[in-house]
Amino acid sequence: MSAPSQRNEQLDGLRGYAALTVLFFHAILGADPDLVGRVLYRNFSEINGAGDWLSKIGLTLLNGQTAVVLFFIMSGAVLFESLMRDRSPTPLLIRNFFIRRFFRIYPVLFVCLIACWLVFNASGTSRTVDNLLLNLGLLEYPVNGATWTLGVEAWGAVLLALGFLAFKRFKEAGLIVVALIFAFLYLPPLKGHLVQFRMFIYCFALGALIPTSLGKAVLCKIPTWSWPILLIGTIFARHTIQETIAVFLVGLIYYRKAGAFGDFLARPTSVFLGTISYSLYLWNVLFLEIINHQLQQIPGLPHPLVTGLISGLAITALTVPVAYLSVKYVELPFIGVGRLLTSRKKAPQSTFAPQQSGA
Repeated sequence: MSAPSQRNEQLDGLRGYAALTVLFFHAILGADPDLVGRVLYRNFSEINGAGDWLSKIGLTLLNGQTAVVLFFIMSGAVLFESLMRDRSPTPLLIRNFFIRRFFRIYPVLFVCLIACWLVFNASGTSRTVDNLLLNLGLLEYPVNGATWTLGVEAWGAVLLALGFLAFKRFKEAGLIVVALIFAFLYLPPLKGHLVQFRMFIYCFALGALIPTSLGKAVLCKIPTWSWPILLIGTIFARHTIQETIAVFLVGLIYYRKAGAFGDFLARPTSVFLGTISYSLYLWNVLFLEIINHQLQQIPGLPHPLVTGLISGLAITALTVPVAYLSVKYVELPFIGVGRLLTSRKKAPQSTFAPQQSGA
């Protein structure tokens, strides 16, 4: 089993469906915000009534938190692989890594936040200039709440860069030690700092192990037929158990060992969703906010799961064209800028061929 030598369309597909899952998850909660306290964080045994049971099933199958776990594991694997492939001198490699991450993440974020701020203020759900500035700095997220994951991604990039420096010297042991050092963020003296990031250190660290020799050796032993078990475990487990199972699932997909599931993820529709997944994730909040604001004015709505699924379909229909344009006119051009700024210039070739000795 060899590591992927070209872009993995199966991972793209997984990323696309994860983004859709987040969209529908928020649409269901938007239909009845009380579901957060009444259903979302309760076990099935603590829930009363068939209606809330139905909501719990829907929020379990379409769980945005599960999708976020998958996002961070995939980031760990793909970004660490890119660091492993780069043969540049180490200082240049690290510099280029952060430049590319900035131009991959921030331009679309900037455009989306400005658009959301303008539309929200025009539609009666106002945000202040301070709100906008805090969100642009990824300090707080009052304009687009989904952007909290980008703050986590920023710190995740730091973890991966430092882990790679240790990996170059001490292989997988160095990466693991760096992750353990970051795990000190859980200790009481650091309580209240980087709360969101520290919850996902495990995801980034295990994801980073996937493309390594250790990850390959372990995942080589996982049979293809296990993907349904891993998928079910990823959906229904929680916390560290869920993250561990999800790493094995992502690992199977990374090495293209996920059988029929991998084939499904590599279909053109799945890959298209993966291509626009980042913009879809950001821009759906614009329409989600507007639709949820209108829903709150309507009495006697159907069950929140039904309402959420319907509004989710409407939000998807509105967001996909915007996401496509965002990819075409913002994402890809600025990814190109990042590559241009980090490309290694080739030495100019001589006009004349060197003189050969001998006849």
